[in-house]
Amino acid sequence: MNNNSSFDIQHSTFDIPNSSLKRDLVHFNLINFWAAMAALQDKSFLSHPYIIAGRTGGQDIAADVSSIALSEGIERGMPIAHAQRLVKNLIIADPDPGKCREVNKQLEKIISRYSPVWQNDGAGNIYIDITGTRRLFGPPADCICRIQNDINSQIKIDAAAAAGTNKLVCKVATRTIRPEGIIEVPAGDEASFLSRQDITLLPGLGPSLMKTIRVTGFTTIGELALLTDSEALSLFGKKGILLRDHALGIDNSPIDGAKKHVIESRADFSEDVLDETILRGALTSLAEHAGLEMRRDKLGSTEINLTIFYADGIKAEGKEKLRHACILDRDIALAAQRIFKKIITRRIRIRSAALSLEGLAPLGFEPDLFEPETETKSRKLQEAVDSIQSRYGAGKVTKGVVLAAASAKNRTLCALSS
Repeated sequence: MNNNSSFDIQHSTFDIPNSSLKRDLVHFNLINFWAAMAALQDKSFLSHPYIIAGRTGGQDIAADVSSIALSEGIERGMPIAHAQRLVKNLIIADPDPGKCREVNKQLEKIISRYSPVWQNDGAGNIYIDITGTRRLFGPPADCICRIQNDINSQIKIDAAAAAGTNKLVCKVATRTIRPEGIIEVPAGDEASFLSRQDITLLPGLGPSLMKTIRVTGFTTIGELALLTDSEALSLFGKKGILLRDHALGIDNSPIDGAKKHVIESRADFSEDVLDETILRGALTSLAEHAGLEMRRDKLGSTEINLTIFYADGIKAEGKEKLRHACILDRDIALAAQRIFKKIITRRIRIRSAALSLEGLAPLGFEPDLFEPETETKSRKLQEAVDSIQSRYGAGKVTKGVVLAAASAKNRTLCALSS
């Protein structure tokens, strides 16, 4: 870790082609991921009820729950004091970001043997596009077994795995068989498979939508699929038709990053935070690390994306598209801060943040004929900073806001590469 900063942020880059073929997708759902990490560290946990501690809204909560604790009535988000009254001798463990990073690296190494197109949220959900790999690894069910065996033998964790033609169907399928097992939904059977499933298994149903669904009395996804366009709009507003289409098994969402070259930096807080100084420092540090990697490849970005993960598991996302390519750390950080102000609508502590630079294209550093003198100076200053970073390492030169965040008492960051 850099001695001048409490930030140790890593980045990743990937370049994945588009595909117009009908897709074969796989979803691996590693249930109770943080709890599973604790059990990997201490096998004695497996025979006892235990939870992973978290904090939100000034209250200590169960951020993740072991299967035994779940069977005894403890749920995610439950106050720890309540959980302790419910289960005697309950073990309370702290989250282990280091173990999480280690396991995710192992998972990604395994996945990369089967496909270059995959998405890992870092918390136990992995999507893999295995389209066109049948001659190498057999049909999807066989490919799942191969990957599952590799995960079991190398990492010693179980997962629910599903194959299907889109992410939504695969996600619902793993929810029907969790905590472990294998299932395949053949092409053309998406709607019939979903029709008989409990409506609560459908992704994207937040508290407000669930309130409406309880009023309608719907209990299965199939009932939602029968709605006409006008009925869907009347009941659920502008999200109604999309929700109805999802119930029919229609989902064209890509594996994240499958469309374009992306540079991403992500950081996890060792303690959930609300402190504005720390958050501004984190965004600035993320911008510096991602910006340096982008300029090393002589690229500029026209789209800045920011994702914030709250302590209670909810995430907020936003993006800003730019008319001209963004090159300087200063401009990336300012865009990130603008997005942050727009998407932060909850007074809940924040656990991690991810910044990605997209819309990347080759870009030289030749100044425009009418470039203002101040811009020329800013560009030259950035080049000088990059030169120092390249020679002595990323983070050796940073802005004061990052140092201010580093000095904030009991607030440090640990890295999690995407």
